[in-house]
Amino acid sequence: MTLKEDNHIPNIIESSIAMSEANTSIEIYEGEYSLKNEEVDIKIKGIINFEWFPVSGLCFSGKVISMNSVNDLLLTLDKEYKVFLKDLEFGSGLIINTNTFFGRNTDGTIVKGRIYKQAVDGDKTIPVEKIGFSIPNFRSFLGTIVKKDIGTSRRSSMSRLELENDDYIILIDKGIDYEVKRKSLEQNGGYIITHHGELEIKKGSLRLEETYDILYCLNTFITFLNGRRTAALFLQGVFEDDVVWTDYSNKIIDPYKHVHSWAQEYTTEGLNELWQSFSSLWKGTDDKNFLNTVIHWYIEANNNSGFTEGSIIMAQTALELLYNWWIIEQNKLIVGEDSEKLSASNKIRLLLSQLNISHLVPRKFIQLKEFIDNNDNIIDAPDAIIQIRNAIVHSQVKKRKKLSSIHPHAKHEALELSIWYIEMALLRILNFKDKYINRCLEINNNEEFVPWKRKKE
Repeated sequence: MTLKEDNHIPNIIESSIAMSEANTSIEIYEGEYSLKNEEVDIKIKGIINFEWFPVSGLCFSGKVISMNSVNDLLLTLDKEYKVFLKDLEFGSGLIINTNTFFGRNTDGTIVKGRIYKQAVDGDKTIPVEKIGFSIPNFRSFLGTIVKKDIGTSRRSSMSRLELENDDYIILIDKGIDYEVKRKSLEQNGGYIITHHGELEIKKGSLRLEETYDILYCLNTFITFLNGRRTAALFLQGVFEDDVVWTDYSNKIIDPYKHVHSWAQEYTTEGLNELWQSFSSLWKGTDDKNFLNTVIHWYIEANNNSGFTEGSIIMAQTALELLYNWWIIEQNKLIVGEDSEKLSASNKIRLLLSQLNISHLVPRKFIQLKEFIDNNDNIIDAPDAIIQIRNAIVHSQVKKRKKLSSIHPHAKHEALELSIWYIEMALLRILNFKDKYINRCLEINNNEEFVPWKRKKE
């Protein structure tokens, strides 16, 4: 295909905010800015950067060039300051360190601090045509084709994830140099921008404050795809191809860690329909809270945040929430006091019956199967999960001895099985009908259709 023949292929989405190496700071501003509160107005010449460590977010530093008070004690570490760039309020922050030097060439005070809450460069009230954004640490997908011109040559790749509902169109493009960035993450850990995207509204214009909810929804959705937290950062409001404001507000993003995800890498089939179901469910206040909470516990368990034993408890919390929301509140399969009297293992079994999933242990989990076979009072996988969880939670001597006797691999397999149940329940709730990665199958043969699709066929 010649350059002219592929002109119909869209250009890859890029941004002025980019990273070539993991954890490199991003310069936001250099020059004069002000720190103000009810007591003092401080003018500083310095820089504002977005740093990733020790915690991610905006940092400022610079030399004080003027202050409307001679009392240096006003540079206190517990006072909130508003940060102004070019006479517009940028954000709020705290001074975390000051150093005053005396000498022929070094007289002056150096301040360092952090900016938190919302931080916007430009007039955020201006409506825009679209909002560009960047996503760190997002997984790879093989999507629709995009192109990038480099000098006289052109590169194309199947890098686009397209998400559309009744109100918005969202495009997310994986960078052409994704593999280089992925290797940088694997070697160094931390963070790197891997994708850029755009949000457009189908009718009217976009105002920053009005888009926070749909972006919150998007962040929760891509976190579920990713298996660890990520989010759209560095929101850029674009009008007539010019960036009129940039929102640098920080979001919670997990540092790089290899984790399992249910989402396939080599296709985006079914993801747009999944997004439509997800964003539709998000519109209900209680449903939004449900999605946000269950995905929080799912991510905590999947990231092994509490090591294996703590993560089993987190996974059980998610399963309990899924049971109550889906089985009791939405489908009313059990009503009245009986819904509360049901044992924890029976709650899981009822979930599994709705998913067309067997109560037996998957063949891959040898140690968990052995744990069941060696205990006469354990009958199946839900029973095993709950008994392991109870041995962790309850502190009696008998429970502690039982916990110490369980093989570590059996506990890990119980965790993996619990997470798989969570994934399946969420995908069923969202009416996903395509292939997914089954963490309970052997690695070379772990792509399969969701079990309820087989049931219908």
